[in-house]
Order: sequence, then structure tokens, then C-alpha cells
Amino acid sequence: MIKLFPNLIYKKRDRNLPSSKSKLKKEENGKSKPLIVFGFIISLTSIFLLLFTINNKFG
Repeated sequence: MIKLFPNLIYKKRDRNLPSSKSKLKKEENGKSKPLIVFGFIISLTSIFLLLFTINNKFG
């Protein structure tokens, strides 16, 4: 079997990251949590509106 993208699967982590890069990664994680919550609220709202619309049309 031929592996097409072995570089993507077996990436080695660089242990010698400068402190500035590690700080940037921490800031990215802090920004992603509110986006996840906001996306979750929007998806729940859209599901509710879909069910509400189906109930009004066919119920």
C-alpha cells in the first residue's frame, strides 16, 4: 500500500518553540471558546426555528 501523505500523518512536534509562539497559541484558544459557544447558540436557534416552521406548515 502506498501512503500518499505521510508527512501530514506523522508530523513531529517541535519542542523548541519560542515563548512568543506558545503565547500566540494560548491567545487563539481563548478566542475560540466564545466562538464555539456563539456557534452552538446559533445552531440551537436554527434547529428550533426549523421545527417551529415544520410544525406550523404541517401541524
